[in-house]
Amino acid sequence: MRFSIAIPTWESYGRGGEFLEDLLRTIEIQTLKDFEVCISDHSENNDVLDVVKTFEDKFSIIYSRNSEKRGNGPANTNKAIDMCSGDIIKVMFQDDFFYDDESLEKINNEFNTTDKTWLVNGCNHTQNDGHSFYWEMYPKWNDRLLEGVNTISSPSVVSFKREVVNRFDENLVYFMDCEFYYNMNNKYGPPIFLNDVLISNRVGDHQISTHVIKNKQEYISRETEYCIGKYKK
Repeated sequence: MRFSIAIPTWESYGRGGEFLEDLLRTIEIQTLKDFEVCISDHSENNDVLDVVKTFEDKFSIIYSRNSEKRGNGPANTNKAIDMCSGDIIKVMFQDDFFYDDESLEKINNEFNTTDKTWLVNGCNHTQNDGHSFYWEMYPKWNDRLLEGVNTISSPSVVSFKREVVNRFDENLVYFMDCEFYYNMNNKYGPPIFLNDVLISNRVGDHQISTHVIKNKQEYISRETEYCIGKYKK
């Protein structure tokens, strides 16, 4: 199956190009080579575009400067997904990267052995340097996702078949991942739980969630109320 790697990008407080380059280098060395990279860029400068140009001769990259709903992460992620034409869509945030050079191959193997339509994999975490790793996280389901209890991790751990493509809710920030998983489970049943560490999540003050956490309780209260109302309809 052909993969599409959907990457929403932005300036990331001056480090967007640097982070994207790290990610693209881990894509370049993947053992599975049948993929395209689809980048929707919310940046107002050319840092991301300059990095894209250095990789254009290495693998297929589709790039789009996206000025719509600038600053809305879910909307930018949806735009990147809309650009995809592969059989399997792999979401990757630009500051995260593949930890295993067989990541795509392992995900592909799982989809080839089941009728399930989506997958979540294990991850670890790294600080801004991208070299020291800690806290391995293995995804598991819980019934409090709509309260923000995330036992799966960031959207960078999710892959799904394009035929069941789902949308991130553009009204959410803190809960954009939890609501997405809940919605996918409602529509398509449980995912494949792949307990291999395939992704590194970069943690630091460049993250939107870091800024959200300063008003964490406010976001949790508002977004919990929104999600509960949405699924009571």
